[in-house]
Amino acid sequence: MFMVFSKMPNSIIKEEYVRQGLLKMHKLWLTLLPVAAVSLVYMYFLVLNDRPDIEVPEAEACQRLLSNLTQPQKVNEGWSLRHVKLMQNCHWKFNTTALAQYRAELGRCCNASAWLAVTQDSTPLGSEIVYDAYPSKRLKVSSGLLEILPEKSPFQESPYKTCAVVGNGGILRNSSCGSKIDGHEFVIRFNLPSVDFPEDVGKKSSIVTVNPSILHKRFHGLNGRRLPFVKAAASYGKTRFLIPAFSYPGNSEASYRALYALQDSASQSHIFFFHPQYLSGLSKYWHDHGFHTPRLSSGFMLVNAALELCQHITLYGFWPFSLHPDGHSLPHHYYDNVLPNNRIHIMPKEFTYYVDMHFHGVLQLHLGRC
Repeated sequence: MFMVFSKMPNSIIKEEYVRQGLLKMHKLWLTLLPVAAVSLVYMYFLVLNDRPDIEVPEAEACQRLLSNLTQPQKVNEGWSLRHVKLMQNCHWKFNTTALAQYRAELGRCCNASAWLAVTQDSTPLGSEIVYDAYPSKRLKVSSGLLEILPEKSPFQESPYKTCAVVGNGGILRNSSCGSKIDGHEFVIRFNLPSVDFPEDVGKKSSIVTVNPSILHKRFHGLNGRRLPFVKAAASYGKTRFLIPAFSYPGNSEASYRALYALQDSASQSHIFFFHPQYLSGLSKYWHDHGFHTPRLSSGFMLVNAALELCQHITLYGFWPFSLHPDGHSLPHHYYDNVLPNNRIHIMPKEFTYYVDMHFHGVLQLHLGRC
């Protein structure tokens, strides 16, 4: 009995010591865990600050992007995807002041309402037309040329309340944006695009541009039969076709024939010619603002015209890359996969200016489904 009794206190003391040690460790962990949690959260936000391309709270990300938005030296799909990802999460707000500034600057250099199209007022008899892409060549305005020109600009009734500028990008395929596009007062389209996708691109057309290269390739310069061109033009309904007839000397005659073809067919649509003075003024404006390109695209030209002519502007189908922002592959156009001539136009660089205008509330760049 004595021996058993003598061992009991040591065992009890050891157990009690272990229990107290565990209690102290437990209290220590309870103290350290909140500190560790705070440290982890702090480290998390430090990482976010160093990685602007991953998700951060919307207000913080949008403000950071707006304050740091600069034109990149080299534009690639990665830059565009990062900015579009944030763009889709940022609330867009129309900025009347920013649009007014563009309108004032472009009005001084270019004046789209008066000079976008060649008219009798802007090119009187005996004056000279200077080809904007070939300034060493000039054309004296004859009575024969004067009589086919409109007396006044067809765009003097601007500003239009809402304008949709519809690019031909493959991002419009399966977008279901047709009804939304047609809901705008004024709709601009480019290069006689396909009308076979009304659910995605709509039917309404107020301006349709026609590159002379299309007149030569698709309609053989209208040297033979003109009915195919007349039928193609009729598919857009009553509209205004805008052709750069005086950019290169070799394009004028085919442009005249296109005008005659519609006049002879009693079409309700009309053909107008880009004024080369407007185009050269616009090219100089962007060159002075750091955008150096062999030639502005038709899309970029008309987006700038819309900045003068429209109160609210939405761009559709402007996405010059082979991958959708969601990740799947795209054709170059919504109607085919014919690639552009990158030696003439720098579409990705133009896109960065649309992104800049979007974030500053000048216009709204729509990407994805409607």
